[in-house]
Amino acid sequence: MATNKFKKNIFIYAKFILAAVLLTFIFLKVDFTQFVQKLKLMNWWYFLLALSLHWIVVLIGTHRLQILLHAQKVSLGFWLTFKYNCIGYFFNLFSLGSTGGDVVKSYYVSRETDTKKTESVTIVFLDRIMGMTAVLIIAACAILATMWKDDSFRSLLSAVLLLLFGTAAAVCVIFTKNWWTKYIKFSTLQKTGVFIMLVNKIQAIFLRIIDALHNYKEHKWTAVIAMLESIFLQLIMCVIGWCFGTGLGFDIPFYAYFIVFPIGTLILSLPISPSGLGTGELSFIWCFSRFGIKEDTGLAFAFTLLLRLSMLSLSSVGFIMWMLPGTHITRKELEEGGEMLDT
Repeated sequence: MATNKFKKNIFIYAKFILAAVLLTFIFLKVDFTQFVQKLKLMNWWYFLLALSLHWIVVLIGTHRLQILLHAQKVSLGFWLTFKYNCIGYFFNLFSLGSTGGDVVKSYYVSRETDTKKTESVTIVFLDRIMGMTAVLIIAACAILATMWKDDSFRSLLSAVLLLLFGTAAAVCVIFTKNWWTKYIKFSTLQKTGVFIMLVNKIQAIFLRIIDALHNYKEHKWTAVIAMLESIFLQLIMCVIGWCFGTGLGFDIPFYAYFIVFPIGTLILSLPISPSGLGTGELSFIWCFSRFGIKEDTGLAFAFTLLLRLSMLSLSSVGFIMWMLPGTHITRKELEEGGEMLDT
């Protein structure tokens, strides 16, 4: 147990070191005189518009999570789902350890059911996967639709399409569970030692997760609506990116935000560094450089700052909700609760 904790801490420290190295690299490249000047010239009405749209995204995402949970017979009211969503935003931005926003949200949701804990946790992560899938769909469509006039991102198209194909293949496998499980006897595989590297409880959890996802075969419209909501809210996020860019005076075409923002968001969401520090900034700087903003890295850096300020507004509300009587749980209790979700 102590060894596992040590390995986990090493992993966390490595992420912080990576973030520090990347941010140092960015700071050395950014002309902060120009950076401050860009923020002074910023049209902050566009930022307020982006902030309003960001809250609409949160409301749509809350409804998506609510209907996904309802399909698993985990009934949460809209307000409760909204509250847990906001708390998740806070921990996504300010988690200094392994307790990420999805883990915290999963823990809170799992407390609302006695018999569907694994299923409820699965749905929280399915909610995230749907969001990422929508990001890939928008990026792929935008690259394909604009390739005739701008092939700057042609090299990324194959990777995006490969991820989408993998997602589609996984959905097909899960939906045809009744077919492929006929040929895979888990009890037999256990006896033959195929799962010898796995802990027994993980085997059981894996089966429950597959069952939970397979259950959406009986709730196709729920899955379709949730996916459409995912695409719609990600399109709004691209418009939010346009608000930031327009406010800062970016001289790039409107369609560019439907390529840059999904790709930047995808990299920002990867658990490479805490809250995507460094990786998110570098991804947006690189993406905008493909549209001619190469020398003025301060402009791209200002863009990521506005995005983080918008995320901070969501997180501050999440912090207040986390501190509410009856809701507040200490960070230590949340970490312990996260470890207990697998039992």
